[in-house]
Amino acid sequence: MLALSSTLCGCAAASGSEGQRVQPPGGSPIFAPYVDVTLTAPFDLEGVAYDAGARGLTLAFITSAGECQPAWGGQLPIDAPAVLKPATRLRSEGVALRVSFGGATGSELAAACPSVERLAGAYASVLDRYDAAGADFDLEGATLSDTTAMERRAAAVARLQATLGRPLAVSLTLPVEPGGLSAPALAAVRSMIAAGVHVSVVNLLAMDYGGTWTHGQMARATILAASAAHRQLAVQEPSLAGWSSLGATIMVGVNDESGEVFTLADAQAVAAFAGEHRLGLTSIWSLARDNPCEGDRTVAQPTCSGLAEPPYAFSRAFGANSRQGLLTRRAVDTS
Repeated sequence: MLALSSTLCGCAAASGSEGQRVQPPGGSPIFAPYVDVTLTAPFDLEGVAYDAGARGLTLAFITSAGECQPAWGGQLPIDAPAVLKPATRLRSEGVALRVSFGGATGSELAAACPSVERLAGAYASVLDRYDAAGADFDLEGATLSDTTAMERRAAAVARLQATLGRPLAVSLTLPVEPGGLSAPALAAVRSMIAAGVHVSVVNLLAMDYGGTWTHGQMARATILAASAAHRQLAVQEPSLAGWSSLGATIMVGVNDESGEVFTLADAQAVAAFAGEHRLGLTSIWSLARDNPCEGDRTVAQPTCSGLAEPPYAFSRAFGANSRQGLLTRRAVDTS
């Protein structure tokens, strides 16, 4: 699925308690694109976020830098000025921030921290530093089969929600197929619920279906996946039976699987479905990729979509509005 930086990565989710919302003509009430803060080339977090019109952002990914030490991509300190400074400015101006833990590569903190107390403390240290309104847990691959870490994570997140001192929206970001969520993914949801965690959104990684679904079919695959997951959750977890408990994150443009291309028309179809069914979240992987490519357009790139669509075309499809007025005002304020 999604990996870090040049190999790509992704994911997160949201809840109704998270700051300001965008209410697009189509799409969910909350659109919160992922931002890969681990990119080696400097990423203009503040400027790009304003230009894209995002009112919510999901910062990805926090993994372990050794035992129980959280870091961006397992390497960049959580208080790195290149991330913290623009994030603080955005948060002060009403942009809701979520932090995503995990991803397709690296060691998720629950596997590295030896106790629930230390794990909860590690999560809290990042969430407090960014005054984050939400915590996303991107669980993929081997992470889904580590039952010991799964139980530790659920207990730590339950403790966080009880002791953090402010509301904390929790989303689970999980791989999905057109036939729905796998047994390990459903077990991850059950683990959180059993521990007493209030899960706001189960966010589907609507991408990389394995080559069966190719150019022109990605919207249909995603709608089938969301419909199947909705039925599964309604049966197995009544607290997540509503469509508002479901989210979808697409990988814009060329996906990692050969032949899979998520077009702008696909995005518009998924946004219409999300609006009709009132999904709780829509997102994209990633904001840096919501741009046209130069050069090779057949392989997934970390900073462009592989398509000729203009900058932020996918964000607009999901309801983000241009913030040019704010950009102009900021230019005047800083002149």
